[in-house]
Amino acid sequence: MLIILFMAVLLPAHAQDTCDVIPPASLGENITMSATSTGLIGLGLLAAYQPDVNSWAVALRDEVTFYDPPRLEFDNYLQYLPAVTPVVLNLCGFEGRHDMKKLLLLEGGSYLLGSGWLNAFKYGFALKRPDHSANNSFPSGHTFTAFVGAEIIRREYGREHPWLAVAAYSVATLVGIMRVYNNRHWAGDVLAGAGLGILSTSLVYWVLD
Repeated sequence: MLIILFMAVLLPAHAQDTCDVIPPASLGENITMSATSTGLIGLGLLAAYQPDVNSWAVALRDEVTFYDPPRLEFDNYLQYLPAVTPVVLNLCGFEGRHDMKKLLLLEGGSYLLGSGWLNAFKYGFALKRPDHSANNSFPSGHTFTAFVGAEIIRREYGREHPWLAVAAYSVATLVGIMRVYNNRHWAGDVLAGAGLGILSTSLVYWVLD
């Protein structure tokens, strides 16, 4: 929370007016982000279900688990940081492209749409987790949650404050890495979770913008 407040202090005072001067994403940008996220989901499927493609993911998992490292549970909390950040910034008076009401609508719609797909994939594919704890590995829900928030930050603040978008995507990527490190997900699960988060957010912004 201190990090979020620190970011709010660094934002220039005119940030609260950007929602009036920054146009919505172009059709080309929406198509590009949708295509990119769909590609990530496709790569995730390949990595999860094709032995030849999945060999590098298995090697990575084996390299991590060979040394039996301690689990680091901070990814359970870090996944929410990108989603919470724009809400806190709005509360501090630093609006992005949208006011609080529209932001909550966009964020809620992105999570609602993506969660429906996420659960359909999880229980439809029924892929066993690397630690054999359950059959709902694909795709990664933690990674999905983090990338929805990261894409929202990019769309709300990225044009005026690109470092915020870079920071948000870095946090989301770290969450995905930690899911593999903790032996909770295959690398393909993480790729698909990231793609699903970006895709659901892109579609909701595309419609509601």
